[in-house]
Amino acid sequence: MCEHAVQQVKQAPGSEGTAARCTRPANVQRRWLSAPLAALLVLFMGMSGCVPVPYRPAATLTHTPVGGDTAASIEVSPGTARAMVESLGASIHEAEPRIFVETHPLAETVFSHGTTLAQILEPAHAADMAARAADYLLTVGPTVHHQLHDTGAAAPFLFFPVIWVGYEKIQSVDTLCASFADLHEPHSVDGILVSSPYTEVIAAMVYGVGTIAMPEVSMRQVLAADVAHRLAAAHPTGEIRLTILAQEGGDEPGHDVCRPEPLKKPLAADTGVRGGDTLTGTGVRSP
Repeated sequence: MCEHAVQQVKQAPGSEGTAARCTRPANVQRRWLSAPLAALLVLFMGMSGCVPVPYRPAATLTHTPVGGDTAASIEVSPGTARAMVESLGASIHEAEPRIFVETHPLAETVFSHGTTLAQILEPAHAADMAARAADYLLTVGPTVHHQLHDTGAAAPFLFFPVIWVGYEKIQSVDTLCASFADLHEPHSVDGILVSSPYTEVIAAMVYGVGTIAMPEVSMRQVLAADVAHRLAAAHPTGEIRLTILAQEGGDEPGHDVCRPEPLKKPLAADTGVRGGDTLTGTGVRSP
């Protein structure tokens, strides 16, 4: 019947209403079939799985002078961690509009004497630093994640709908290392350590809830507020020029907070773990 109506439309241009009446029952039928399927899918998704609950943990900031050996181990680069550098610059300018941030300086004006922080801030090149289009230099490292404890276990069953079962509590700490220097007095460099400890928990029995920490937001805000307050206090009036670059390294001897923790590998001779035994980061078994 529908094919016959379509032929009539092609032969008689003024018969559009016949085709519309013919195709309408098919469209209505498809809607009636798809509606229950969509409702069933929403029901399965609503009654199974795990609901994520994001939150921002608190962050703290400490200051430590950077020694000569540490400054020599810090590699400065304009290309790495670009997103972090730009977002931090925007946060600093928002906290204090008088601070104008430069995140894309000319390489010859910054790295003419080397790429380490010690080489960039070498007092012998004070004349070159005074000619730069910035008053202060802030170098920021990547966010480093350290897992402290993992208690319990929770996992999804691999079928649809997804069913989560278990309880797991993961305690971690994220750190971020930065270095701050006055380009007119480069003999002293201030090391900044931002840390954010947090706990993520998932509890589920068919249907569950899991917390998701966002420490990078809190860490960026704390660092931006600290730098903006310091510069505003040092210069009550006038424009302030700040250059922000990325850094790698910055750990003092005996500390490991600026670099990622080493991967934990099992012993080469025995990759299995006996009941009640665990593997430490050095590959030594502990009861």
